Amino acid sequence: MGRVEELIEVYGRRVALPWEEMLSDQEKVWFCVYEPVYERRIQARLEEFKIKTVTAGHRWVHYDICGDFESWLIENEYHEEYFKKPSDLEYDLPDFCSYMVDTLSTKLGDGDSNTVSAITGIGTLFGIVRASTIIDNLIRQTRVSGRLLFFFPGDRDGRNYRLLKARDGWNYLATPIEVEE
Repeated sequence: MGRVEELIEVYGRRVALPWEEMLSDQEKVWFCVYEPVYERRIQARLEEFKIKTVTAGHRWVHYDICGDFESWLIENEYHEEYFKKPSDLEYDLPDFCSYMVDTLSTKLGDGDSNTVSAITGIGTLFGIVRASTIIDNLIRQTRVSGRLLFFFPGDRDGRNYRLLKARDGWNYLATPIEVEE
């Protein structure tokens, strides 16, 4: 069995477990952690994650954030200036962070306590904004009723997660879903 198939099986076992309701919002976050080289394979097999979710008796809502930075940039009043001089764009743009949190809140809707709200494309944030900033602000501004699932291309060392294995990670209370080495 390949790594992606194993990850789908691990996810299937996790989603089928009884859900503890007395958790903080941060503890209702799941990170499906995998090697970045598997990103396209994960995207191609996303329907299998949905099937595992529905088979376990839960609802599935999915949103792919790929393209959201471009959408925000083109709507920005200074986009022409940014295209002329991209170095004017600062890292961790507060306006983009707010845009992402608002977009995710709207797209994921009002999931109930039985919903897995899955987010893909988080690797596209690399070099633009810290994924931790988006995740922390999203959890702070919206109530997590069911489970918030981030497909996370990177690695984990204990509670420390590193997006794309490229920078210092951040400590997070999320539940990891990953294939054991």
